[in-house]
Amino acid sequence: MACPFAHSAPDPASSGSTGGANPNLNPHLKPGDMPAVRHTNLTYGSYLKVAELLTLQQPLSVPPHHDEMLFIISHQVYELWFRQMLHDLHGVCGHLDADEPLKAAQLLDRVHKIQNLLIEQIPLLETMFSTDFARFRDNLRPASGFQSVQFRKVEFLLGAKNPRILDLVGDDQSARDEMTTYLSKSTPYDHFIAHLAREDHGRFNIPAAALKRDTSKPHELSEDLVTSLVTLYRAPYDKSLAVNERYWPQFIVAEHLLQMEEKLAIWRFHHVKMVERMIGFGSGTGGSSGAKYLRQTLEAKLYPDLWSVRDRLG
Repeated sequence: MACPFAHSAPDPASSGSTGGANPNLNPHLKPGDMPAVRHTNLTYGSYLKVAELLTLQQPLSVPPHHDEMLFIISHQVYELWFRQMLHDLHGVCGHLDADEPLKAAQLLDRVHKIQNLLIEQIPLLETMFSTDFARFRDNLRPASGFQSVQFRKVEFLLGAKNPRILDLVGDDQSARDEMTTYLSKSTPYDHFIAHLAREDHGRFNIPAAALKRDTSKPHELSEDLVTSLVTLYRAPYDKSLAVNERYWPQFIVAEHLLQMEEKLAIWRFHHVKMVERMIGFGSGTGGSSGAKYLRQTLEAKLYPDLWSVRDRLG
């Protein structure tokens, strides 16, 4: 697979003080068409901070257990993807606020791909036997995955609003404050419903209560909103519309939101089974109930309206 950094060496004949292009390489390019190279010492490693990155894996076991490196890297990779998810989810909300549903759908599709990576990473962790994990697990106390601020921000932003989670971050007040700001943020679904209301044209009749809900609470089923969504789901197939694909982008966004929730549930299930495989039904390193707590999250619905639409499409 080609690497975006795998450039050919620059042609000295094309490199002047202005960074002009070499017309011999492309007859359509003229001097000045290419931007000047501003970072003459930039390398792959310096741009990505590889040297610094590779110093961040610091096992605590003495002597270092071989599998602790896998454990650290896997969770650091999770944190990087959580950061990208948050970045893209904020982008989704921004595009919906700007009434750009297709751009929002593109970013939701990217979020799906990130979720696929998160799901596929679990089998990699499972190449570590529970007996090996037990040999360095005590070194992790009292730290816990429950203290992942970024994952909690992802959960809160998606709609899994649970203020009790704030008590699991330990004594880190800055982390608690950071998470608290996300507890009341509008979800992508909130932004979608607001967008749909602006695109209504008297067709969907979005209930006013849906636009004024307490965003610090989880979404609750609204039969009136389900009725609005049923209209949306049938619109692309409504031959009475002059352009029956008029609301296709909004339909795609609705399906992408549901798919995002489905993939989160799949990841949760795989995560629960991995925890059971590693530590059984014992408590977590941070004092949580471990797999017992994680199982409680499997049945919760983020967007119950979108799930209920299916009951009315028959």
